[in-house]
This record gives sequence, structure tokens and C-alpha cells, in this order.
Amino acid sequence: MKPISLTALALAALAGNSLAQAPGFVAGLHPDRRPDGAPQITQQVASPEALARSLRGVEGPPPGNVESIAATGAHWVPLRGPGMTPPYDPRNWHAQPAAQGAAAGASGTAAAAPASAAK
Repeated sequence: MKPISLTALALAALAGNSLAQAPGFVAGLHPDRRPDGAPQITQQVASPEALARSLRGVEGPPPGNVESIAATGAHWVPLRGPGMTPPYDPRNWHAQPAAQGAAAGASGTAAAAPASAAK
């Protein structure tokens, strides 16, 4: 036989083996459904801290969707975090609050002084 026909025969044999293999493992009989005894969250209550975090930078009456966004719980919602930096930050989420910024600055300098003095 010619080398080309031997190569073609070998490739056909290898391809046949890969097609004959069993499919990969699928977890359970119904992988698209949760198990019968799995816990389910029926209602997520928004904590006051979550509402305050969602209302940071909002002046006037709060919009109606703030409570529903805070009540989504652990689900990812793009409206929870700061978006673009200034000037496209109307709620000023990228700036630190004045009270926290002053406290962080005072504690940061006090903690930094002994560390640099020790070196």
C-alpha cells in the first residue's frame, strides 16, 4: 500500500474511536432543575444598611426601584456599585464621604508613623 492510503486508514481508525466514546458526565437525570430537598430563598428582606448604600448620593424622594434593587439580595445588580468616574458620576460614589475620609486619614497617619519609625 502507498503511504497516503496507510495514513488515511490510520486517521479513519482514530476518528472511529473518538466517535464511539460515551458522552461526558451529566450530574443527575435533570441537570436543569434543582434537587427536591434543596433550600430555596422565597423572600429577601432589604436591610436598612443596604437601602442606605443604595440611596447614597440621591437627593429628594427616593426612586421606586431602590427598594426592589436592595431586595434582590445576593444577586449581582450593576446599579449597586460605582459606575464611571467623574464627570460622569452624578451620585459622587467615587469620592469618599467626608466623615469617613477624615477618620481614615487620621488613623492612617497614626498607623503609618510607627511603621516607618521601626524601619
